[in-house]
Amino acid sequence: MDFRTWLVDSMRAECKKWANDIAWLEVERNLFADTIIRAIKHIINGGALLLATDERREWFGSYALSRFYYGGTQRPLMPIFSLNRMLDQDFRLQKSNMEHLINMLDIAYGDYMFWYVGQPESKLADLCISKEYGLFWVLGGGIKGAFSLNPSDEFLDYKLIEMLKLFEAAIYESMLNRIIVE
Repeated sequence: MDFRTWLVDSMRAECKKWANDIAWLEVERNLFADTIIRAIKHIINGGALLLATDERREWFGSYALSRFYYGGTQRPLMPIFSLNRMLDQDFRLQKSNMEHLINMLDIAYGDYMFWYVGQPESKLADLCISKEYGLFWVLGGGIKGAFSLNPSDEFLDYKLIEMLKLFEAAIYESMLNRIIVE
């Protein structure tokens, strides 16, 4: 099955469970597919994802990592790591130390891309978009190639969870050659 057909079928099956606006992701499915395809290919080709969130979405980072590393499920571990947890709370992201941080990440992870979820106006967002490509789920837009979400949407948290479930399923389905990522 090709990826985009699988994605639409999965969206229709999953999103009906919780939201009144079941078409919200289906309407933007091509942009969503384009953003996650890059990340899936990156992981399949041996790259790592460094997940970063703004302060209000830190819960999402913890939730996402728990989904990928849940001990009760027999599946391969994913090279997805929390950038928020790597940076001490006292660490100040400033232009003067951003270059050093990028050098350290280059050494430690080699081939990595950022997965950023949150507001585009922060030092952490600036760090993440400094790399030429990444997976960006931003609130309110402002980042080229990002999947934009409405920050005042009452279903925002549910939508992030559904996007994560689709992304997670797509990674494993593509690893098992059940879907073809173009």
